[in-house]
Amino acid sequence: MTILGIMLIIQGVWSSDWAVEYQSQCALRGTSVTIPCSYSHPPGHRVTSVNWYIGGPRPGSWVSNLFFNSSSMKGRVQYLGDTSGSCTLKINRLLDSDQAGYFVSLKTDDDGFTSPYITLTVQDPGITAVVPTVVKERDMVSLTCKSKCIGYPPANMVVWSRDGKAVASPTFRAGLDDAGSYQCAWERLQSNTVTLDVQFLPRNTTVWVEPQGELLKGNSVNLTCSSAANPPVHNYTWWWYSGTAPPPASYMLVPIGTGQVLHLASLVTSQTGYYLCQATNTLGESNSSALLQIEGTTLADRASVFIRSGVVVTVLVALTVLVCFCSRKQPKTKENQHSMATSSPIGRSLNSSTNPDPDSMYANVHMSSLPNRSLTPPQVLNDVHTHDSGQTNRSRGCSRTLCDLQLSG
Repeated sequence: MTILGIMLIIQGVWSSDWAVEYQSQCALRGTSVTIPCSYSHPPGHRVTSVNWYIGGPRPGSWVSNLFFNSSSMKGRVQYLGDTSGSCTLKINRLLDSDQAGYFVSLKTDDDGFTSPYITLTVQDPGITAVVPTVVKERDMVSLTCKSKCIGYPPANMVVWSRDGKAVASPTFRAGLDDAGSYQCAWERLQSNTVTLDVQFLPRNTTVWVEPQGELLKGNSVNLTCSSAANPPVHNYTWWWYSGTAPPPASYMLVPIGTGQVLHLASLVTSQTGYYLCQATNTLGESNSSALLQIEGTTLADRASVFIRSGVVVTVLVALTVLVCFCSRKQPKTKENQHSMATSSPIGRSLNSSTNPDPDSMYANVHMSSLPNRSLTPPQVLNDVHTHDSGQTNRSRGCSRTLCDLQLSG
């Protein structure tokens, strides 16, 4: 069995040639304790018995009982002494009731001697993990385990764990992975848990731009700065550098705001540049930046251009269809006009069997026959003017140049 104990008081008792030396002890409940004891006696005497008594002081008296010969102590108490100078006593499986005062009584063939008492303190089993609660990254850490009675057990007999996993060494340089809850174990005793907090300066600092993609004049944008730090970041500072190339190291940046989110409203092209975020905690700071390239065109400008383009295309198509249709509607020759005029009594009625209904001509214009190429408005206006002048041949040429309309009749 392992001996647990520390010396609290060393007492040496001498009376003439009599002497008893032993120590007060402290031990953990459920464990074993050995009380070393030695004695001497006058020459010519022979010790016949050595008895241990348990008791304590009472007002005006001392109450005690024979201890190591008691039947209740059988199997728990071992007398390791003899009758020639040793009076050592061992008590196994300590109980709370074993906490008391103890003394030794010596008897010889013609005399005797009783020593003053010592004390045995019985404490709850327990050991304490001694761990620094807060350290900085790269600091040295030393773990120790302490017992209530014996102080610090031998380090090579103590087993350490962190979050349930074995720790290779009780001395190390702190890293981020070393943060956690520590326990020590010794002689089947488990300590309390102590949390180790490893602090570090900001790292992995990043600037996020929302919305992402092309930034147009007049729009708004949010820049969000994020950083891992312990203790947490307590200050975000924003800086700006005009230009599309990273700022020189010696360049003095312009501070433009604080807070984790920087909001830029109604963007203008002069705001193009690098936006740098500095994240700071009590240990230091870390930086990150993002380039904003602001385009001069707004969404409204682009929409206006699109609408204007659509209107121009629509007008060109309409004019093309109108010019081509009018060119096909004109009579082919003056002779045809004269014959059609004399074939009717009033010169205005048309023969339905030889001339199609004008409405049917409109109904047979197919938009699918429009050409793929576009035509500028000046050309269209010129062709219309030619048709209005009555030049039939040029009108026919316009119909073949501008489009290839097909008449169902």
